[in-house]
Amino acid sequence: AEDPADPAQDQGRSGSHSQREERKPPGSIPRVPTIQVDHVLTILAEFLQNFAKLRDEGPPKEIQDVRDNSKDGEYWEALTRIIPQRTLKLWDALGAALLEYHKVLTRRSELFSEAAALQRQNS
Repeated sequence: AEDPADPAQDQGRSGSHSQREERKPPGSIPRVPTIQVDHVLTILAEFLQNFAKLRDEGPPKEIQDVRDNSKDGEYWEALTRIIPQRTLKLWDALGAALLEYHKVLTRRSELFSEAAALQRQNS
């Protein structure tokens, strides 16, 4: 008997999977394999038995032992001191000096504008 959900029989009738996809009109619903009504309870019972086993075992062993995180604290603590204190002090001093320089330039620009206005008035 032919099973309508059997992909091997389906390909024999209509060519490769990609050809079937191309011939479908846009927006059509893809075919979903069907399950016989008589098998639903058996499938659900098997799933629940396997699901209970999976829950009791916890995550797989390979996921549990992926990495050793015992030295994470030391790593993050070392990252807080990656830039030497001397360099940080130098940057702070440069930042303060640049702010002062910006104030001087701003004041100079204001004085230049005033001088230009006075020159226009004098001429």
